[in-house]
Amino acid sequence: MSFRETALEIIREKIRGAYWIREPLVGFADVSSAHIRGLRSSAADDHLMPEDVFPEAEIIISYFLPFTRAAGECNRDGDFPSQLWADLYNRTNALIAEINEALVSALEAEGVKAAVPAGGFDTERLLSRWSQRHVAEAAGLGTFGVNNMLITRAGSMGRFGSVVTALKEKADLPMTEELCISKAGGGCLACVKRCPTGALSADGFDRNVCYFVCRKAEEELGADVCGKCAVCVPCAVWD
Repeated sequence: MSFRETALEIIREKIRGAYWIREPLVGFADVSSAHIRGLRSSAADDHLMPEDVFPEAEIIISYFLPFTRAAGECNRDGDFPSQLWADLYNRTNALIAEINEALVSALEAEGVKAAVPAGGFDTERLLSRWSQRHVAEAAGLGTFGVNNMLITRAGSMGRFGSVVTALKEKADLPMTEELCISKAGGGCLACVKRCPTGALSADGFDRNVCYFVCRKAEEELGADVCGKCAVCVPCAVWD
């Protein structure tokens, strides 16, 4: 059995009882693919490379935990994120840590080296040294929308995780179909209309304005979140 099925089983077990999470998605990214080799151009100029995690890296397991429509509804109203939205963010991050640990343990039990990248977020440049979304794009899980979220076949509302491995299995190819309605020429821009700060526009994304709200939310709610552009929009949840 491919480890892909094992990974899905592990994730399903870990999210059992997490009422706000739907069926997970899993993708495999080849560390030698153009998307991975180009991370220092597409994500951050000091982005970790798989070989920085360990030299024998072959495949990055990327997974997506899609949220339910009801989870998004809790963050629909007002110009500031809701406490429940912040709580779900923190609870999902805790689940991702558990999933990563379980995946690494399962692989090591099979004699396969694996590790979780310790990227970190640069609060000066507002860039991650391990971009979960860019890695997920390389693993064929989705395409970027106007709101800077990765849109998957389950939607864009949720959280990503990943583990670097020495697996020698077939990788997935990056998706070529454009999933963002606006980028595909269908108008929309619902995410832009929902942004309460003006940080998001059809022409780009102001990280500093967005992060100001996230920092305020961390002070008041315990999580650096906003998510207004990610909920209650057409691409948030696709069944």
